[in-house]
Amino acid sequence: MSSRTYYPGITIFKLAGALAVLFAHSLFIPSMTEMTSSPLVNYLLLQMRIIVPCFYAAAGFLAYKSWSHAEDSKAYVRRYVTRIGWIYGMFCLLFFFKFNIPALFSGGLGLHNLFLQFKIIVMAVLVNGPFVQLWFIPPLLFGVVLSYALLSRSSARLWIILAAAGYCLSQLTAGTLRGAYDDVMNGVAFFHTTAYQYAELAFTRYMGFGLAFVLAGALIAKYEQLFLRLAIRRALLMSGAATCVETLLLLGFSNWTNDYKLTVSLLPNTLLLFYGVLVVRNDAVRRYHSVLSLFCLVSYCGHIVFMEVNNLLFGWQYIGMPLGVYLLQSFLTLIECVGLTILLARRSRKRWRASAGHVQDAAVVQKSG
Repeated sequence: MSSRTYYPGITIFKLAGALAVLFAHSLFIPSMTEMTSSPLVNYLLLQMRIIVPCFYAAAGFLAYKSWSHAEDSKAYVRRYVTRIGWIYGMFCLLFFFKFNIPALFSGGLGLHNLFLQFKIIVMAVLVNGPFVQLWFIPPLLFGVVLSYALLSRSSARLWIILAAAGYCLSQLTAGTLRGAYDDVMNGVAFFHTTAYQYAELAFTRYMGFGLAFVLAGALIAKYEQLFLRLAIRRALLMSGAATCVETLLLLGFSNWTNDYKLTVSLLPNTLLLFYGVLVVRNDAVRRYHSVLSLFCLVSYCGHIVFMEVNNLLFGWQYIGMPLGVYLLQSFLTLIECVGLTILLARRSRKRWRASAGHVQDAAVVQKSG
């Protein structure tokens, strides 16, 4: 395992990913909602959905590095889940008070409405996320916990094979083989039910994204030196050719639907992108690591909240606005995220100075005594 303790490429990637997600939700997706794209464009965009998988790989990589150096690895994983779970839980409470409480008041406390709100809460917490950008958190925690459990076992190879099988099965539910799967299952009534569609979505997100890519990142951390000796040019050529062939096959034999979420070549393409992330060397990034990481957290978790507040203040809507308004919305949201980051960073710096001052005063008292 490598002795490196800091990877500037991961910080740069998280920053680029945070900005990409912010502008996607505030500018690109809403402005393109009413546009009709050709199947070729849709399949090419599908191949480019690489930010979230690479984020999962980075999370698995860093988690493995941390628990493998921790005195108590199980305690570290427990703290990891608890820390993220608390943040996620606050957004779930916000969702509950924003949507479920008004629905209970308007729809009454009858059994039907109570059961409906219960289903909405379960789906919001476990599958869809309380806000659109937070759906990735439960699969992330699932992937980290299961990756730790798998790699801690002596029979890890068998479980890794089973995880790979889960990724392959997700190609049926939302991947390259979705078209053939639809043809086979189209006559099955249960296949068209809402319950089955949500189960399909959950399987794709937990097994196809969460476990597969977090485990891949953890395995890269475990065999980092071997991974970095990869013949990168040959791998890029092979992956590029496979991506082109897969896209052409999808274009020729499948009808585009929004059910497509991933492809077979998404896994090798993500690993190659993560290879590029790992080989970045830039010591200057280390100086700004804490503030950049704080901005990424604020942006990932807060940009949708800022967008909703702006919509209330200015009477904006998510779709159907002129392009200029979307541009204004995106840059205003960015400024708000930067502003909140600065406030939190200054508050953290003041706390650090105060605690350092207390330690210094205690040392002076002890020395004078």
